[in-house]
Amino acid sequence: MSGRGELFLGDLVRAMAELKPADLATAAAVAALLGQGHRTHTVLSQGHAVRAVVGGAGRPRAARLEGAPGGRRRSTPAPPPRAITAERGPRAERPEPSEPEEEGPGRDGAERAVLLAHRPVDFSLTAIGGPAPPPATEANGANGPEPGPGLPERRTAAVPLTHEPPWKKDWARGIMFAAVATPVESREVDQRALLRGVAGRQALRAVPRRRRLSTRRGVQLLLDHGPGMAPFRDDGLWLRDLVGSIAGRDRIEVLRFRGAPGRGVVRQDPLTIDPYRPPPPGTPVILFSDLGRMRPPFAGQGVAGPQEWRAFVHAVAHSGCPVVCLTPYESGDYPAALRKRVAFVPLDRRVSLRHAQRATARVRGWLERP
Repeated sequence: MSGRGELFLGDLVRAMAELKPADLATAAAVAALLGQGHRTHTVLSQGHAVRAVVGGAGRPRAARLEGAPGGRRRSTPAPPPRAITAERGPRAERPEPSEPEEEGPGRDGAERAVLLAHRPVDFSLTAIGGPAPPPATEANGANGPEPGPGLPERRTAAVPLTHEPPWKKDWARGIMFAAVATPVESREVDQRALLRGVAGRQALRAVPRRRRLSTRRGVQLLLDHGPGMAPFRDDGLWLRDLVGSIAGRDRIEVLRFRGAPGRGVVRQDPLTIDPYRPPPPGTPVILFSDLGRMRPPFAGQGVAGPQEWRAFVHAVAHSGCPVVCLTPYESGDYPAALRKRVAFVPLDRRVSLRHAQRATARVRGWLERP
């Protein structure tokens, strides 16, 4: 018996070689116990009994028949090897054996060879694919032709592609916090500012407080759905979830636009275009756009030009809102007039937390100037 616990044709041959059954009925019983009863069919007449089926160490040899006339032994050559197919096909019809011709007297009488190797191979060695699908019928809505018998069905599993964040995993939340946070007064007294005012003999109308970064003012997120940002749609969805997890989903306003926000924005209904309105003063405006840097062929007026973007940034900055642009390009690719009023944070894994903090602090300082 094989070590895997399964029974094959070789196990039946070894059992016959070791047990050496005296007749065909005993051999059939042994084969039935091994689960190979369908392989042993009576090929001889009922009047002849088989004294030995196989002999030796698992090697088939000639068997002597009781009640048969004398004759010398007859050896049957081994059949040529057959190609084993992977799929089990219909069982081949085995022709009825004919009585062998007598070749002359022998010392033990006429003998006939019973070789298990003569039986056709009708089992599968390897299972290809999974279980066979149900046949196509009109009930399950399948109208195509059924696959031919014996042909394995090719099955391919669709593997979904995972999104790779544009920033490093350990720095993503810090970079986004630097983009959406604004300085607010805390409850701690700014002792340095207080000492400077007292030393300079200045009239203190209020106790100076220390300032800290907070997201209490919320954020306005503008997503560019133009043709230039089509390859970065997954990044936009990832950034939207990241902003919501940092600033709070109830404090984020998500707007979509094409070309430029000044042409109109979409809030909920994609068929309704509303005019753009800046958020309250101090609320950061996060732009996910290339600001017209990429102009696909035949885009025409669908891509806003530099003049239109400068006008939009000037209107937002005039309302007291810092502008942060998350773009797939470097900040040096944009005009100096935009770099002065917009904090550019590239969607690049080389961007560090310090770079985002410096860029946003520079824009906030420019807005606080008198």
